[in-house]
Amino acid sequence: MDISTLTSAAVETLQERESTGRAVTSITAEPVTDESGWTSYGPTVLVTHHDGKTQNLTIRDTALSAALEKHANDEAELGSVLTVVIPVPLPNAPNNRVRCEEHPGVHIETVACRWPHNVTADGDEPQVGHPYRVTD
Repeated sequence: MDISTLTSAAVETLQERESTGRAVTSITAEPVTDESGWTSYGPTVLVTHHDGKTQNLTIRDTALSAALEKHANDEAELGSVLTVVIPVPLPNAPNNRVRCEEHPGVHIETVACRWPHNVTADGDEPQVGHPYRVTD
């Protein structure tokens, strides 16, 4: 299975959960083997945030659960089901004008500006203090 399919399912599943206010950089799914010897992925995954903190997320009956099940079947045909790390891309914000303490003056938001750091709102520009635009 193509990683982009897993990434799309992961993004969809993350949108359905309660927001933590922190950007997710990846999701890790560990294989589990049942009593009969069948190996698949468990009902929870490890979510890694941009700041390195992690948390478990239950994915039962989600798009990610279905995609991981198909992925496990594909991998089993090849001989083994391995741990899979699914990258989660940042949302696009190409024309978001911001002010932050990381960069001088009003500027177009960059990847570095999307991470939380000390910022100030000035004029009509939004304050950046979380991974997505303030207006989202």
